[in-house]
Amino acid sequence: MTASENEFDQLKFEEALARLEELVAKMESGKLPLENLISDYETGSRLLAVCRARLEAMERKIQILSRDDGKTGEWRDFTPDTPPRGAAEELPF
Repeated sequence: MTASENEFDQLKFEEALARLEELVAKMESGKLPLENLISDYETGSRLLAVCRARLEAMERKIQILSRDDGKTGEWRDFTPDTPPRGAAEELPF
């Protein structure tokens, strides 16, 4: 593993996303030589992989945290539109 690969592994999601957005803006400017575009594309691909890995890890954590009451161990997929079980009875309206 090279130093730059290790650097990518240490990035938090927000840091990788910010760097990726900066890179895309720079590439879309149309002012970079072809060699730089290729190099930046490779860097962007690595940053994208970091972002995906971080999001997948968070999704797994959400799946674990959104299990039912923990007694039966059933898995429920996380969907932001679905209130937790029993939430309807707790609403004041």
